[in-house]
Amino acid sequence: MTTAPATTWTTFPPRYEALATEPLTPRDIPAWLERWSDLEKDVMEMQAQLTRAKDADPTDEGAERAFVGFVQEVQPEVLRAGQRLKNRLLAQTGWEPGEPHVQMLRRLRSEAALYREANLPLLTEITTLANEFNKITGALRARVNGEELTIPQAQRLLLEPDRAEREAAWRGIAEANLGAAPELDALFLKLLALRREVARNAGFGNFRDFVWQAMNRFDYTPEDTRELHAAVEQHVVPLQARMNDERREHLGLKTLRPWDTQADPLGRPALQPFKTTEEYIDAAERIFQALDPELGAQFAAMHTGGFLDLDPRPEKVPGYGYCNYLPRTGSPYIYWSAVGTDTDVRVLLHEAGHAFHFLASGRPGDLVWNLLSPIEFAEVGSQAMELLTLPLLEKPVGYYSPEDAARARRDKIETVLRQFTGQATGDAFQQWLYAEAPGDVTIEQIDAKWLECSERFDSGVDWRGLEDVRAKGWQFVHIFAIPLYLLEYSLAWMGALQVWQSALRDPEEALRQYKEALALGGTRPLPELFGAAGARLAFDAETMRGLMALLEEQLEGAGRA
Repeated sequence: MTTAPATTWTTFPPRYEALATEPLTPRDIPAWLERWSDLEKDVMEMQAQLTRAKDADPTDEGAERAFVGFVQEVQPEVLRAGQRLKNRLLAQTGWEPGEPHVQMLRRLRSEAALYREANLPLLTEITTLANEFNKITGALRARVNGEELTIPQAQRLLLEPDRAEREAAWRGIAEANLGAAPELDALFLKLLALRREVARNAGFGNFRDFVWQAMNRFDYTPEDTRELHAAVEQHVVPLQARMNDERREHLGLKTLRPWDTQADPLGRPALQPFKTTEEYIDAAERIFQALDPELGAQFAAMHTGGFLDLDPRPEKVPGYGYCNYLPRTGSPYIYWSAVGTDTDVRVLLHEAGHAFHFLASGRPGDLVWNLLSPIEFAEVGSQAMELLTLPLLEKPVGYYSPEDAARARRDKIETVLRQFTGQATGDAFQQWLYAEAPGDVTIEQIDAKWLECSERFDSGVDWRGLEDVRAKGWQFVHIFAIPLYLLEYSLAWMGALQVWQSALRDPEEALRQYKEALALGGTRPLPELFGAAGARLAFDAETMRGLMALLEEQLEGAGRA
């Protein structure tokens, strides 16, 4: 287990105070920025280590106290001190930032404009409450055929050929989720009220518009995202419906039920890519080495350095995975709970893409604000990695026999379709929730809106008699902890599929462009980052139509191996 570092604010104030009060001229700013960046890296390191420790074991009360202590005692002071430095920098005249720092200054100016002292305690409370979601869901257990299982263990049974076993697992998971729903309902209403108050304090009419600025969405608008929703509805939903109908026919069913959507349509056992965590990691390392020796060496260093937390311990939060960065340690780390499924393979390849992005953009001496790209492009880095590694899934490099590798590639394409529709559902729901829902919105109205959005984008699955379960589909981690953060995945799939399209023509050139784009970090605006990777930031139906044609072509090539 990871030991939580001591939570203390006392080491930071003298450094912030010196930066806030020492003489500062335009000539001094580059060195001053480097010192401020070093200080922010130390704060980031503390936060990342605390998060790592409390997620490693959500039952560890000491790690939990340390994390909450940081949120309640350190984070508000960091925000307050950082605002003072932003104001000082922005007040300087006569300093012209170089090209690498133009975007940094744009973001700092936006953040400074949002700052309100009254929001500090509210943001602290929001973070503390959002962490409760992990504790509640991490403790859930599903009862399946008389046996108590963790949620990931039960989810694995949804891949089984035996339909009765799948249904029992699905209903066990649903019962566990419904049991926690009232507690999660109450938790979310508290979060919603706090988020709305934060937006009002900052001068916004709704929380969506506040988030748009807080997440530095400079290059597109809510209207653009509605265009993307329409493109998904027009071109992705029909393709997914055809895939679901094909699945139903192969399974010999009159209707496709929720427990039928993940199992192999030909009745074969679930893919079993590995049995142990070591096998899981070793095959991934071979894949990255075969793709690019530099990436392979980076992943190997994460393994030997202890920066992969992938074991399926019962106390870990189900379905919760991420890659975080330790700027002082100099390494990313990946968190996931692997149980031996193809989903585990996709998650590791995805999160490793984030890790490579951290390492490409985190060169020694770079300012902390330039380490990472905007989230929309950061997800291109991870999602493109899932696609670029598809040719390497076969043994002896990867996890599978040729037949199983073909199954995995086809499953990947189906997953992309489900993610497009699921993300459109989640984003349309949240834009209503945070920009249009009444001030006294009820849980019943929230459930009804989720059902409406689900029915718009989810086609071909029979939910009759299960509406109560479907209505609670909004109760997942992004809604509670990272509001309005789903859209990025769809924009990134638009970019990642374009990278893949290039790789099918010229794999070496596509990989070169991909790596060069990752290395730009946050130094370019979003459209330029997409362009550097050989893609285009797109929302329109015509681009979506072309990308769905690519997926149909790949599906035809894969067949039903």
